[in-house]
Amino acid sequence: MQMIQSSYRGLSLVLDLGLDRVLIPLAIVVGLAGGAMIGSELAELQTPPVQNIR
Repeated sequence: MQMIQSSYRGLSLVLDLGLDRVLIPLAIVVGLAGGAMIGSELAELQTPPVQNIR
């Protein structure tokens, strides 16, 4: 029984470490994508309106 408990603790530690290795890059990518979306919206708001010259 003790071996099963120690194996479970070891497995949960490995999964927690693996989850950290996935979540950190995912958070970075989400932050960069959000910043790009906000930046593109701000750039679009700052452009002068298009005037149709005829």
